[in-house]
Amino acid sequence: LNSNEVPLDSEISIVKSTSLRIGARLVDVDEEITRLEHRLEVLKEESRSLAQLRAQNNAIISPLRRIPPEVLAEIFTRTLPPSQSWSGRSGFSSNDTPWVLTHISRHWRAVAISTSLWSL
Repeated sequence: LNSNEVPLDSEISIVKSTSLRIGARLVDVDEEITRLEHRLEVLKEESRSLAQLRAQNNAIISPLRRIPPEVLAEIFTRTLPPSQSWSGRSGFSSNDTPWVLTHISRHWRAVAISTSLWSL
């Protein structure tokens, strides 16, 4: 390996044999890498699913769910721009505060619809 001399027949045999063993080991290593990459993808997907499940679970006990409707209504009312900025408007945008608040949850929609947000 360390010279440019023509190898002897016995050396050629050893080199070929070594090359075959290296090739076989390379195939084994590549197969193991493929198996581990697949396993890693499976674990990543499980991790994403568990994180989503945990977030959904934690949302159930969120303090936001315990805010009384009348407090939410007051908060919603205070998020509106000053009434003079609404005057003279010709249209309604889906980005307007009342509309956005109705798309958070069923509970928020009910509170938003039951308040005077639409007439302010």
